[in-house]
Amino acid sequence: MDDLQLIRSELTAWNDKDLDGWLALYSEKSVFDVPGGIRFEGLDGGRLFWGGYQNAFPDNRVVERRLFGQDGQVLFEGVFEGTHSGPLPTPDGQMVEPTNRPVRVPFSLIYLVENGVIVGHSLYFDQLDMLTQLGLLS
Repeated sequence: MDDLQLIRSELTAWNDKDLDGWLALYSEKSVFDVPGGIRFEGLDGGRLFWGGYQNAFPDNRVVERRLFGQDGQVLFEGVFEGTHSGPLPTPDGQMVEPTNRPVRVPFSLIYLVENGVIVGHSLYFDQLDMLTQLGLLS
């Protein structure tokens, strides 16, 4: 499987809510960098990343806009859509109680791939846009 197929498999596992299948595509030493200066490491870190978004937005799905890359570097641009019906962890460890509001948030992920597995990704999205859609900012 080439790098682009690997990332599409990762996104399919995410949308199918297949945590085991999603984690199987990552190295045990993966690094997950996310907004707010947070870094999760290893498969346990992957579980925390997964849980933060999947629990807060159980009906979420990711829609692909663009996917390209080469030589172990892949850029994905997409849209995250879902309803905030579960607690959402914040960078400082607090929880935002469910607002039951829908979000549609454009984002980008930069993936690093080595030997057919994902070794890390960096997530970028407009946090203010998301907070505004959740009704937490006006």
